[in-house]
Amino acid sequence: MPHSDDWQYDPILERELTTRRPAGGMIQAVEIAQLPSSEWIINVKVSWRGDKWLNVCLFEQPTLKTYKRLSSAVRHVVLDYGYEDDHIRLVPDKQCGNKLAF
Repeated sequence: MPHSDDWQYDPILERELTTRRPAGGMIQAVEIAQLPSSEWIINVKVSWRGDKWLNVCLFEQPTLKTYKRLSSAVRHVVLDYGYEDDHIRLVPDKQCGNKLAF
């Protein structure tokens, strides 16, 4: 599992999770992790890319997609990615003191 100080994962463009997901492709696991800046990012494991964690990036650019609030990230995972079948793992940053980020 990823640790909050280790963000060296492979990127996955958001369009691959939404409009270009292969037929029968499933999201196997999701974690929402907090960066030291208090923003949140989404990491996923998908059935068509092996068993490694991937950082969700912007729709067309390999730049991390960040969220100011945890609720926005959760809503995005459930509504836009259609992930409702399992747990979402949360990884808060212990150094972050911004309670509004939750």
